[in-house]
Amino acid sequence: MKFIIKKGSGKMMILMLTGVFLVIAFSYQLLIFLQVHDFVYQFPGDWDKPMGVLVGLFLILRSLKFTKESKDLFIKIDEEYLVYRTNELEVKHKVPLTNIERVYKEKGKIRLVTKDLITMNVVDLDEVRLVNETKSLIKKSLMDLNTK
Repeated sequence: MKFIIKKGSGKMMILMLTGVFLVIAFSYQLLIFLQVHDFVYQFPGDWDKPMGVLVGLFLILRSLKFTKESKDLFIKIDEEYLVYRTNELEVKHKVPLTNIERVYKEKGKIRLVTKDLITMNVVDLDEVRLVNETKSLIKKSLMDLNTK
């Protein structure tokens, strides 16, 4: 069962692809132009092609701002693993269900204790913006891991 807390944004990919397209297209045009003509330095001159390359590089660098927002926040429980990412800054956590000692709730946070006695915060239900039914389903599904 997979619960999506927040769907990732596609802004990063759109900006990145647009930037790569602009850099490749204007670089090729500039290369072909410089093989045949001399570059005119006086403004406006031939500055449209180098400006296209700069705009493309700007879009590529600007798309890195949206890296955090492009990640999905989710909790997935299958037959063998609990896989989750509930914070944009973290990587996906993959915990084998056989390695889970217990799951408990503490002040709105659902915590997980592994057999190695490592405590992990799975999700803070007070922080996420979800419908109450979805929150209760997530809580019930995670608490059911105690019985497995």
